[in-house]
Amino acid sequence: MQIEAVSDDAAASGSAFTFHALENAFACLSTPTASEQLTRWGLAGEHAATKAAAFRFDGTFKAEMADAFLLDFLNSDVVQAAAPVSAGRGAWTRLGPVTAIQSERLATNVLRLDFFDRLEAAEVVRGGHISKCFDAQVGEVLASDRLRLALLDEAAEEWELFSAQDRRELIFHLFRTLCVGGGLCQFEDLAEPYLARTKELYKECVGVSKNSAGALQVHSLAFRLHGVTAAAPLFPRESEHNFCFVTVDPVARRVKLWYGAYLPLF
Repeated sequence: MQIEAVSDDAAASGSAFTFHALENAFACLSTPTASEQLTRWGLAGEHAATKAAAFRFDGTFKAEMADAFLLDFLNSDVVQAAAPVSAGRGAWTRLGPVTAIQSERLATNVLRLDFFDRLEAAEVVRGGHISKCFDAQVGEVLASDRLRLALLDEAAEEWELFSAQDRRELIFHLFRTLCVGGGLCQFEDLAEPYLARTKELYKECVGVSKNSAGALQVHSLAFRLHGVTAAAPLFPRESEHNFCFVTVDPVARRVKLWYGAYLPLF
């Protein structure tokens, strides 16, 4: 995983974007089915520290402007008001002035959900059912099935199902986040709920268009933010299961943000 620090030197590019909050962001997360599942997984409801927001931006975005763009984005009063960060269970705060960002550029090459067919082929999932295993503590997560071993445990044989490049894909990150859930998570026995929500989230986060050859491609850029230098931290505690995904659609001039702090019950 490559994490790059975006410093205030990026502002020297002269870039200055402005942002406008959009209503009804991430409608796929608020359907009755999704709400019930996300609450069960600890990613929604009173015990969750998650936010989803969308914004329109003024100006023309180019990939080489990404560093300055992310700084402008996080420093925007509009963004900080619509997407505060967790200060602990039930508490939220603004970042304040941001002078540096630790971010990772994610790939967006996947166009089909058959990316996950390998789980059935390897019998990590059998007939839709997630294969169980002996309990294994993997960091903060108790893995009781082979799916979580594949996603979390580098020492497990299931880990090899996804290459290092696969694990850089935004769709993999979204799937992993849903499967791990929050600090208070009730895991599913079936893979379908995770796959269905992943498909909807991915479609929400990225824009697709045809290239010059007429083939579909994702034109959005995706980032995972790991930390910031600011008045408040991005997350109230360190955890590999914290997440802050930001996607930029330069065609529609939209930015999507999905954020969650991993807060165990105890």
